[in-house]
Amino acid sequence: MAQVQETDSIQSGIWSKNGIDPFVSYASIAASNVSGGLDQTSRYSGQLYAGFKFDFEKMLGWKGTRAKISMINRHGRGLSNEVGSVFEPLNFVGGQNTFFYDLSIEKDFGKQVSFKVGRTTAADDFSGSTLYYYSLNNTVNGVIRTLLLDGLMSTFPFPTWGARLKYKPSSKHQFQLGVYQLGKGIFDDTKHGLDFAFRSSDDLSIFFQYDWFGKIANQNARVYIGTHQAFGSFANFDSNDETNHFMRFYGHIDVELIDGLRSFLTMAYSANGEVAKVPFQSSLGLNWKGLVKSRANDRILFFATIGSFSDEWAILQGNELSPEIVLELGYRFQITNYFGLQPAVQYDIRPGGSGKIDNAVIPGVLIEANF
Repeated sequence: MAQVQETDSIQSGIWSKNGIDPFVSYASIAASNVSGGLDQTSRYSGQLYAGFKFDFEKMLGWKGTRAKISMINRHGRGLSNEVGSVFEPLNFVGGQNTFFYDLSIEKDFGKQVSFKVGRTTAADDFSGSTLYYYSLNNTVNGVIRTLLLDGLMSTFPFPTWGARLKYKPSSKHQFQLGVYQLGKGIFDDTKHGLDFAFRSSDDLSIFFQYDWFGKIANQNARVYIGTHQAFGSFANFDSNDETNHFMRFYGHIDVELIDGLRSFLTMAYSANGEVAKVPFQSSLGLNWKGLVKSRANDRILFFATIGSFSDEWAILQGNELSPEIVLELGYRFQITNYFGLQPAVQYDIRPGGSGKIDNAVIPGVLIEANF
């Protein structure tokens, strides 16, 4: 359920003087499972994301106030069923339909505090990094994937009611608190993001995250740590029992190793194995921009993810499950500021964790355009 990178649109210079910035992005992935897995086949998925950003300070004189409205269309199919994997090789899968997505407003209170409320998701503000967006696989594209596998986190493209408070006392420190509605039908794509109702059966999702921005070994770095807690009634895997409180911890560190080369490491863990299919996940990434001098905006990309399955989930499957590992190597050709082409190959080790499915080789290509 990946997000897309937002860049300044071509039209922004024309509209921004009036406080209105339109944006349109289209991205697609074509990939094939050429070896291993359960079935050798090809798939395609795509995503159209469009909307408007409003600067109400320019439009109406409301200081430090902005808003956003957007829609999403997703189409195509993924490869996880054919590979037998828990991670999806085509990250534009999840909600293959048209959605009314963003309808939010944000207000700054001085330079340190901002408050956002409306139709949004936790994935817009928590457990994310722009370094994740280059992965074709959904292991980290958008957010750390295991947070979504629980089904207890609101995420792109399924909007819900939510509010986020951000406090940034200095350039180095940032604190965020988010509260989000978890409706029973939150991932029902037939509602097209138009179910605005509050119900007594709704659950509650709360995020807290601390970010630090600074230098490690005299190199630019970012660290964040966070916790996600959900309150409600969540069905367990192995019985008719329910869990009323769910908690997951997560974290991230990224460092610029040398000029142009950034690395990151993530970890996420939950002790609630009766609800969390993958209670532990860790991902490593490398993003090297400008290694080829003649193509200063191109990037070489590498991602490695390990996900461990819970004992409760393994019992339900009738197997002992080993961790699933996904490796991905890609090269992004940045043709213009607004268009990129990224071939990549993924190698999925122990799809599904059973050891009964051969490792899968999945070449693919991402095309992305922003207008």
